[in-house]
Amino acid sequence: MNLIECTRNLLRRLRVEEGASILTETALGIPLYLTLASGTLEASNYLLLHLKMQHTVVAIADLTTRDEKIYESVVTDIFEAVPQIMTPYPVADESKMIITAISEVEGETPSIFWQREGSGTLSVESTLGEEGDHITMPYDIEVNPNETVIITEYFYRYEPLIFDVFGATTLHRIAYFRPRIGSLQAVLP
Repeated sequence: MNLIECTRNLLRRLRVEEGASILTETALGIPLYLTLASGTLEASNYLLLHLKMQHTVVAIADLTTRDEKIYESVVTDIFEAVPQIMTPYPVADESKMIITAISEVEGETPSIFWQREGSGTLSVESTLGEEGDHITMPYDIEVNPNETVIITEYFYRYEPLIFDVFGATTLHRIAYFRPRIGSLQAVLP
């Protein structure tokens, strides 16, 4: 019996026996269903991370702008809130929070009055610059003399759970708040 006859016999049996067609459909469908389920899991994880990051930058900006004055110890306590907000995502080596206060002295361009980093050891720098730098305010946000804008930036190094096609990427979220009371132009010891 040659290969062509064996193949014809196999195809004839598969056409006659319905059990084999169900087995064939299942064998062909399982990889497709697993791929769809894995993709759904990966997309859900990615979207949840984005929501957590956005919630984190807003919460940290809100905590920073609540009081008339801000102290180093309060800033340290605010950074301690990040791991709780980001749960279940780890923040130790995968993230960094940066709080920046931008203000303007009469007749000068807005500049960074103070900046603090915490909640992680990810090696990133603020997109705004460093303390003392003059900056152009983004998104048409105006800073009047003796007025401050608190900007929180959160960076997170995301590594895909299943599909590592593009590799790890650093995600970035930002929030802008004005202090409720006072100007918060300095962090007190």
